[in-house]
Amino acid sequence: MNSRFEMPDNLYFGGGGDTFITPLALVILVCAVVLIVVVPRKYVVVPLVVAGLLIPISVTIVVGGFHFGAIRVLLLAGWFRIMVRREVHFGRINSLDKALLGWALYGAAMFCLLWGWPAVSNRMGFLYTTLGSYFLMRCLIRDKADVLRMVKTLAIVLAFLAPLLLREHLTTRNALAVLGAPELSSVRNGEVRAEGPFLHPVIGGTLSAMMLPVFIALWWQGTANRRIAVLGGLASLIITVASSSSTPMMTLAAGLLGMLLWSARRRMKWLRWGAVTALVGLHLVMNAPVWYLIAKVGRATGGSGWHRAELIDTFIRHFGEWWLYGTRNNADWGYYMWDVDNAFVSSGLQGGLVTFILFIALFVYGFKRIGRARRKAERSPKDARLIWAIGCALFANAVAFFGIFYFDQSILAWYALLATISATGTFVVDPGARQLPEAASPGDSGVSHSAESEISVPELSLQL
Repeated sequence: MNSRFEMPDNLYFGGGGDTFITPLALVILVCAVVLIVVVPRKYVVVPLVVAGLLIPISVTIVVGGFHFGAIRVLLLAGWFRIMVRREVHFGRINSLDKALLGWALYGAAMFCLLWGWPAVSNRMGFLYTTLGSYFLMRCLIRDKADVLRMVKTLAIVLAFLAPLLLREHLTTRNALAVLGAPELSSVRNGEVRAEGPFLHPVIGGTLSAMMLPVFIALWWQGTANRRIAVLGGLASLIITVASSSSTPMMTLAAGLLGMLLWSARRRMKWLRWGAVTALVGLHLVMNAPVWYLIAKVGRATGGSGWHRAELIDTFIRHFGEWWLYGTRNNADWGYYMWDVDNAFVSSGLQGGLVTFILFIALFVYGFKRIGRARRKAERSPKDARLIWAIGCALFANAVAFFGIFYFDQSILAWYALLATISATGTFVVDPGARQLPEAASPGDSGVSHSAESEISVPELSLQL
């Protein structure tokens, strides 16, 4: 076999093949499209997230040679509704928006430069899904009420999936095969790895694990939210265990660690520098580079930690090959180096150093927005705890991305999280203002609508 990595069909816009959709998936998709178009703006996120996560990425509609998965169909319906009703209204462009735009556009350009003309259709699909998902979520998630609605929707979806994935974990039979998912589960070291509607067990487990901190924070948002908080929390734990994968377990641990640091929230600067100092110290005294700690964790949890550590090490050692605009030769670097299960490494390999830096900037600006919003909400414990939990979910993703990246419909939840971070600035307008009683606040958010001046962007549209 040729050791040089060739661009597989599934890296193109939809890949090869014909339309594939099951009857039940078609019914769900049609109902979701209708609801997206007709329900009030604040409820659009419900059918979008429910159908977007439940329908597997294998469900594809081919139109004129272009392949539309369920998410792309839902995005088309969402943007049609937004444009027709002139609801393109998500506030001032912020640093997180700019980082995502830069990462997506620059990375797409470098990817096309790297792979040539065949990659153009691939990046068209990438930009359509990435920018379409994120900015649609920015239009839909504007304030605390929208954030809570999105979180509750995710909790309901996971609560629905949890017993099905637990059954799959116990029997190897995937009940969601009726939607187009594989009928049988994968097995590793005698452990059944439940995947449900997702393309890989790690994906579903990671998505569920990263949401646990936000479900915990939902408990503090009032007694009316506690039942759904418990359902979401239990579902997160069940799906994480049913995935039988180390990355979701590490994601879960990272999120819980972040929640435990709530009492140290005013001393995070010292904790961050302490962590950096500790890692540098370990790097100096360890026989192997510090990133090989991932291999040790992998051995303890039964995962493929050695491969993930070796991937980082090889990526660093071959800096000269990928820094300009990426590389096509990573498969030649060593055993299994074609399997790039690291979102940070993937950004560098596909777009070079600038794309790699812009991907890291998503987290830098995300944490900055979380920090500012949390400080503004200091006098509102409910808001402050929810904002902190959203930051913990972002931290959990940062850890998870050392062992996975989202490559199926789960990306919808990732972009929803980023859009939620952008919305945290609307929780409290004036940090010195006296907090109004919750019942007297507008809507069901308990705060004013926006902390930033809103602007309408009617010219924003996505071309296929």
